[in-house]
Amino acid sequence: MEAVVRQQSPDIVGISVMTPKYGSALNVSRLVKYFDPNIPVVWGGVHPTISPDETVENKDVDVVVRGEGEYTFLELIENLGRLDNVLGITYKKNGRVIHNPNRPLIENLDDLPFPSRHLILKNENYHSTAFGNIFASRGYPYNCIFCASHKVWTKKVRYRTPQNVVDEIKEIKSRFTTNQFRFEDDCFTLNKKFVRGVCDLLIEEGLNIKWTTETRADLVTNDLIKRMESAGCEDITIGVESGSEETLKKIKKGITLEQIRNANRILKENKMRFSAFFMIGFPWETKEEIGKTISLMKELDSHSAVFSVATPYPGTELYDMCRSEGLIPGKIDWSKFFHQSPDMYLTRNLTRVESSKIINEAEKIFKEHNDKKVREALLSDPLDIIRRVIRGKYYNPGDLWALFRRYIWK
Repeated sequence: MEAVVRQQSPDIVGISVMTPKYGSALNVSRLVKYFDPNIPVVWGGVHPTISPDETVENKDVDVVVRGEGEYTFLELIENLGRLDNVLGITYKKNGRVIHNPNRPLIENLDDLPFPSRHLILKNENYHSTAFGNIFASRGYPYNCIFCASHKVWTKKVRYRTPQNVVDEIKEIKSRFTTNQFRFEDDCFTLNKKFVRGVCDLLIEEGLNIKWTTETRADLVTNDLIKRMESAGCEDITIGVESGSEETLKKIKKGITLEQIRNANRILKENKMRFSAFFMIGFPWETKEEIGKTISLMKELDSHSAVFSVATPYPGTELYDMCRSEGLIPGKIDWSKFFHQSPDMYLTRNLTRVESSKIINEAEKIFKEHNDKKVREALLSDPLDIIRRVIRGKYYNPGDLWALFRRYIWK
């Protein structure tokens, strides 16, 4: 990192910071200031937006961009040294922390230019799929207690036009020969008319791409899945979270076990690959309730099962709950706040030893499930695997050999 700073000699440094990367972002900030104390260091992203005071009080951080950053950061660069009128920032002035008023949300997302992916340093070293991540919308209207998305995008959902989305896909495919894409929206299928519009254009323009996305169990319908599949969708991720009806209610997921099982049936009838997110370790959970989640994972038998430990990110209702109950220590090490952290211990009904044992056992069960599903795919349809390797340009012989040894030659 120090070599990059020296080579680039930047006029300003911007860092997007997720909660578990707080410590590493501070290290980058220190390196920049060590190289030249006069280089402004600006933080943005989820964590600084939620905790701007804590962030800007660090001596190596000058400004926080809160919320949507495109116009705010542009205006900040144009007004360095006179920040009083820049909306949406927090900064230090004469030893005081100043919060300028919030910037209004961007009403028309089509007004934003496409990300300048070609300016990424040494972009030739990245696999082509690294450039295929796209946001088609912003905002999430649901109330899950473990999610802080609304702190950045709010609960108001804004969409780009389908044509604008497809135009970005065409640009990425042309410039980086990318054939694999992922829609990173919190819930891509929330507006079925919008999804159909994107799918229709992908089909009409014959782009012949493959893509994945996330949705909710209560939004899965037979017609929509068929349309998405015909437009190149090959994998969908669903947030199941828990096998306990009581826990689903407490986390305000807004879905039922019946809806989860119905979505599972529709996806399998349409032969759509899907992954499922599961989460254990909420404060009220018992060993029996965690067992229900593991049992549901086995019952659904998704192509991939993603295991997580409940993590109280700042800005979430879960964080406030855990804080009020003394489950979060006074001095916080943000680097331990991630979904696979062995240090997440929030359950009231289990000792630390019991909690660690259950987490380790659950991780093993999920790994065994995922290994089994990969092995089944390799053995049942090896040609499909070869097509995926070719389409994704995963030509590294070492990786292919490791895949064979791990799942076939056991």
